[in-house]
Amino acid sequence: MEKAISNKPKITAIFIAYKAVKTLESFYASFPKELVDEIILVDDASGDGTYELAQKLGITSFENPVNLGYGGNMKRAIEIALERGADIIIDIHPDGEYKPSAIAPAIQKVRGGAGLVLGNRFTTLTAPLKSGMYSWKIIPIVVLNIFDRLALGIKIHDLHQGFRVYTKTLLEQVNYTQNTNGYLFSFELIAQAAFKKIPIAEVPVETNYQGEKRGASLRSSLKYSFATFKVLALFYGAKLGLVSEIFKSPKK
Repeated sequence: MEKAISNKPKITAIFIAYKAVKTLESFYASFPKELVDEIILVDDASGDGTYELAQKLGITSFENPVNLGYGGNMKRAIEIALERGADIIIDIHPDGEYKPSAIAPAIQKVRGGAGLVLGNRFTTLTAPLKSGMYSWKIIPIVVLNIFDRLALGIKIHDLHQGFRVYTKTLLEQVNYTQNTNGYLFSFELIAQAAFKKIPIAEVPVETNYQGEKRGASLRSSLKYSFATFKVLALFYGAKLGLVSEIFKSPKK
């Protein structure tokens, strides 16, 4: 008798890790494991024992031989998850900056038809401030979000945060492997989804900013912000027929 094939989508959580040895154990203990089918950790050559601790905790773990950067590590983690049969990929950092309470509602958004789900830290203007974000970052982030939301034509309020849920359908339609290896990777992917008119949704996400995790420096923030304008320029160029590599359809 043949075994019945399940139509239930496989949900995989990917922990993008870099020097997370101090937070990994407590984060993993509080993570709602019942909501996912598999957890994968990809350590970006931390060298601080993150990979060894993940193995000790029983997490399916991979270690990059060299540091690939945030975007480079994301590409590898996504590739591993897809190779292992993931249909829905939860992207959450094991440093505890984003709380996993957003996972269940995000999965519901996917079941409702969303191809990409983003967290929203700004359910109230002061919410990130209360969780420890630097006060000088609030207004610039809000202004950047408004500008990018209007430019991309999407009804999303927080495009520059770190909790995301991807679907296999999305990843098969966008050329994410050509994205940068830095933090701009995620904004490029959002722009790619908007270009392909893939439904994007958002859910409230709670944050916990402490120590180094209170956010990037002013210099890094400015560099990132200016880089988003280049992505928007490429987005509009693609709409006019001048299609850059990141907005091309992926090669089969």
